[in-house]
Amino acid sequence: MLLFVKNYYKLVQILLYERLKGKTPYDLSRGKQSLHCFLQRFLSNFISNESETMHSPTTTFTEGNFCQKSISSNMSQLSIESNKSLDPVYDVPLRESGKESPIKTTEKGRLYSLLWPQPKTIVELKNFSTPFIAGKELFISIIQGSESIHRILDVWEISRTHLLELGYDVKIGEVHPSSGKLLNDNRIECIVNKKLFNTSEGYQLHISQNTIKVGAGSLAGLHYAVCTFVQILRLSKNHNKSEACEIEPVFIKDEPRFMHRGILLDISPRGRIPTLEYLLHMIDLWSSFKISYLHLYSRLTPNCDWQLCYSKSEMVTLDRYCRDRHLDLVPTLDVDSNVGQHHLSQMWPIFQELLAVFPSLTYVHVGPRLANLLVQAENFDLNLSINETIETDMSEVFKSYSCLQELWHILNLNPNTTLLLCSNGLHSKAEFHNIPSNIILVEYGFQADYDFSEWTEAFRIAGGNVLPSSGTASYNSLAGCPASTYANTKNAIKTSLEQDSVGIVVAHWSGSHHLTPHPFAWIGYLIAAGLAWNPVSEIDIGIDDNYEISEISRQKCITKLLDIHVFQDSEYKIGNAILELGRLDTLVLTLSKNQGTKDLQQIPDNRGSTLYRLLTDPDNVNLEYLSADLFAKVTKQVKRISHSLYEGNLSSKFASMEIQELQLTADLMLTACKIGRTLIGVGVNPNSNMGLAVINLGICNLPPTFRTDVANKMLAHIEQYKGSWLQRHLPQGLQSSLLVLTSALHRFVPET
Repeated sequence: MLLFVKNYYKLVQILLYERLKGKTPYDLSRGKQSLHCFLQRFLSNFISNESETMHSPTTTFTEGNFCQKSISSNMSQLSIESNKSLDPVYDVPLRESGKESPIKTTEKGRLYSLLWPQPKTIVELKNFSTPFIAGKELFISIIQGSESIHRILDVWEISRTHLLELGYDVKIGEVHPSSGKLLNDNRIECIVNKKLFNTSEGYQLHISQNTIKVGAGSLAGLHYAVCTFVQILRLSKNHNKSEACEIEPVFIKDEPRFMHRGILLDISPRGRIPTLEYLLHMIDLWSSFKISYLHLYSRLTPNCDWQLCYSKSEMVTLDRYCRDRHLDLVPTLDVDSNVGQHHLSQMWPIFQELLAVFPSLTYVHVGPRLANLLVQAENFDLNLSINETIETDMSEVFKSYSCLQELWHILNLNPNTTLLLCSNGLHSKAEFHNIPSNIILVEYGFQADYDFSEWTEAFRIAGGNVLPSSGTASYNSLAGCPASTYANTKNAIKTSLEQDSVGIVVAHWSGSHHLTPHPFAWIGYLIAAGLAWNPVSEIDIGIDDNYEISEISRQKCITKLLDIHVFQDSEYKIGNAILELGRLDTLVLTLSKNQGTKDLQQIPDNRGSTLYRLLTDPDNVNLEYLSADLFAKVTKQVKRISHSLYEGNLSSKFASMEIQELQLTADLMLTACKIGRTLIGVGVNPNSNMGLAVINLGICNLPPTFRTDVANKMLAHIEQYKGSWLQRHLPQGLQSSLLVLTSALHRFVPET
């Protein structure tokens, strides 16, 4: 009682002294532990008495949108059935559909909006509890259930590397009975019980002053919970900038909208193939964004030798690494362009040998060319375009559908294995009743305006299952097309929602010459991962009506996700650089097609971006709608971005290599702009009111001194390109990629 009186008296003194500073009693008590505990006990009692008036929220966000257009939650608001008005100190922030949060925006308030994928439900509890202080050692207490304790600990063990990087370690605490037990302070309680969740992949996190409670419906759900927790630790550590890490109290309940959240990676031998070490790093990142399937695509030939770029033992290692991170490998079989139907009989053993290195086959994915060969009739012309194929009488094609039914036997597949079949060659109004029921049709579409719904309507009406596949739009270009991958993936998600599909896949192809480095694909990966998990989380790529990134959007858009979760750049420079370089590459392309800056029809272009073609095939670039002034402005912007790369402070595993790749991309873009500007200078029409404004007269008509200058630059680029490639990519695809650059070099060397 005496202690109570002393604390009460001390609190009154402080309140009298500080009353004009606008702070609440709760804020003032934070720096004084005894007062803080006293007030905390009082609040706990008060809240428990009022709790009967509150219902559990479906979702809420306390602060503004993730982007101004973005992270607009259409989920149900938190409702309070009470006519009594609570004191503002204890208000739970509400969010009505379409309205901004009434709570003032603060730095900490934005913290939970930077989780990705955005959880389904976030309720911030900072008005009800003080922060959790994370010590250097995190003690895990497990509540017994149907799941093995050892397997639960394995999930935490997988995250140990990421926690150690942040300065934390996981320690085994206690094992509690199913009834639970009162925890000591600063403990993490963990339970896996599928009966607590609607879906097995569901999870929840409850962070309060003394404990963190982690619940999940399965080991996969626990993995996703731990991934979210690691992100929270990283965000809290970045925000606090001090040795002690305070985690703001929060309740998160989450589950995925789609089961199949896939990435397709082209590892064909002549492509830009990551080394095994770099691929494992990418898998870690994909897993942290809750990707559930990795499709490994390769084009095969009748050659009997082992054709994958990774050895058989490496493939088994890869499979195990993925399974530990609750990410399933999916073999994607396709054939080279020179393979015909008559080759298939000798290729079945090759397919079987490849499938044997995938210990657990849930899916087998058949790519575009092989799918066409399997379903074509003898008189079916493979050289027809897609549009011509639509007009073809498909009744003949149905005769060959028996090949699909035989695939399980030919490939020695388990009855539980589901076939994924590329459907682009099957566009027709005919009924697809002859396609086996255990097949999912994969509809590939890689341009911004690709209408998945239109092309797959016939499949849906016939009862078929469709899996849309968008693209990263970061191939056949120098820096990718962020706006295109955003629009493309949004269309894929829209179709999946309409047709209640199992999910989506985002594909990253090598492209024809593989000039685009991997960092530019991360925009596509992040957008797909976020929307496949939570489709109502809209993400803005931060471009305003002037086609520039506004300062407000810059603080909230995808660039921050790249900086925090992928490249770990504390100066927040790299994400902006990737987005803006891609924006400029796209800008020149759209203007060269006489389209508006936001008109993304048939973007990206199948021939490649304009800057890409100015390097690889400059004589055939249409310059009619471009100007020297445009190239001057783009050059200025690229130089600014290139300079900003030196200001970054990355702590990711391959940080220095990623900076080198981005610098090389900027240099290649500058050279392409220089070529374009000079071609316009010599090809401009002096009579602007007659004929074409600009004619591309070709490299041979450029001044010899300029050609020599560009040739020297290309020589330097080639040397940098070799070194950059070999740091984290396999050498197999380097020669074919260098060929296009060396050809350009020879083209610019003046004739003697």
